[in-house]
Amino acid sequence: MTPASPSDPVLNDLVDALDGRLVRAYDDDWDSARTPWNLAIDQRPVAVAYPAGPEDLRRILAAARADGRRVTVQPRGHGPAGDVSGCILVRTSAFDEIVIDERRRVARVGSGVSWGALLARLDGSGLVALAGSNPDVSVAGLLLGGGHSWFSRWRGIAARSIRAVELVDATGELRRVTAESDPELLWALRGAGGLFGIVTALEIDLYPAPDLFGGTIVFPASAAEAVFASVATIMADAPPELSIFFGLINLPDIEQVPPPLRGQTVANAEVVFVGTAEDAAPLLAPLLASAPVLADGTRPFTIGHLAEVAAEPTEPAATLEWTAAITSFAGGDEAGLGALARAFREATPAGLTVLGIRALGGAVAEQGADATAVAGRLGARYLAFAGSFLTGKGPADPEAVFGPLRRALAGSTLGLTLPTYLTTGQDLTRSFTPETLERLAGVKRRLDPDRIFTSNRPLGPGSGSSSDTD
Repeated sequence: MTPASPSDPVLNDLVDALDGRLVRAYDDDWDSARTPWNLAIDQRPVAVAYPAGPEDLRRILAAARADGRRVTVQPRGHGPAGDVSGCILVRTSAFDEIVIDERRRVARVGSGVSWGALLARLDGSGLVALAGSNPDVSVAGLLLGGGHSWFSRWRGIAARSIRAVELVDATGELRRVTAESDPELLWALRGAGGLFGIVTALEIDLYPAPDLFGGTIVFPASAAEAVFASVATIMADAPPELSIFFGLINLPDIEQVPPPLRGQTVANAEVVFVGTAEDAAPLLAPLLASAPVLADGTRPFTIGHLAEVAAEPTEPAATLEWTAAITSFAGGDEAGLGALARAFREATPAGLTVLGIRALGGAVAEQGADATAVAGRLGARYLAFAGSFLTGKGPADPEAVFGPLRRALAGSTLGLTLPTYLTTGQDLTRSFTPETLERLAGVKRRLDPDRIFTSNRPLGPGSGSSSDTD
């Protein structure tokens, strides 16, 4: 379907009815409204809605039914993967509530709230939420998609911190979903949350962490094999309070990068430790001794400064992305991780920008798939991410960029990963077993029998039910 024309009577009525806004293809801000964070993805919904509250959501759903449309939600534009043509795209930026209950260790968070905003409010409380690495991502988006956190080794997959979800369902009813009110729906929302309604707010667990230590340690790119091997050795028996994300990056030649590193290729290790600098020191000593250190940014910090550890870009950019969940390497971690470092160098001329590897284990490995969350134990030892930032010099060849990495990992990947690690065009068949997909399809049939909601991560074929996008 093409974007709606000015003569579409249902959408014309919706414009007048909303307390918020509806943006269509002939409006001046159409391109900024429809564009996701990844500028390489060309989304063309029929309209983009900015509801002011739950009543607006009911109006949007009524209009979608009357016009034969579907509805999809992207709070802040991160994580688009499905086809939104024919859909009303909903941005939940107005749902910006943050309430911290320090005594109960619970946060109530609107579905439009970013991690940066929540962590700033937690600063000084001695409490942490299971945040990821990018402050611009919405709390709801990460948690409802399973979510890997800086604290996952310590407290498990982030979705399991969800206590309650408030959403507007396909009938327009505002539901409060808890383990007592609807345990099966809460199970499904903890990892496959885009399928069943428009979430307005979450209540999530907070965890005491009076001391935090970490930052980024930078090494020469030539030392990547030694650095990767050292991280693997450390993480083999590290306490769950320690997380290390490591990899290689081709730093751009821009003024935001410190002059000695500007335009250089470096290896890096990003560290977060729940504890003191004194307790972290013996854990990190082998890493610091493994290769020459170009820069050591580790320090004590508070939760409001967590995003500074990885310092990921927060401005939209055009990227190609690739991910993998790594089980084990036939020749051992040192050989396998070394092969990934060499694959990065091979793919750099084709445009590969960054390779990031996250060591798992701890609570991620211990949590089983059970009745409480669809995002359960992830049977992998590492999560890998690679990206190519597109500069406008011409389209990158995905096979040339990512082929060397795939070949280096032949026979070493799980095949399933967290929904938040899926890339463009991938559906939930890449995250869950057929039995789990069938269970999710049952919840979908109960909550949304007419499939009005289109998730960024659809169920996909073979789930025992029609996909939510067909």
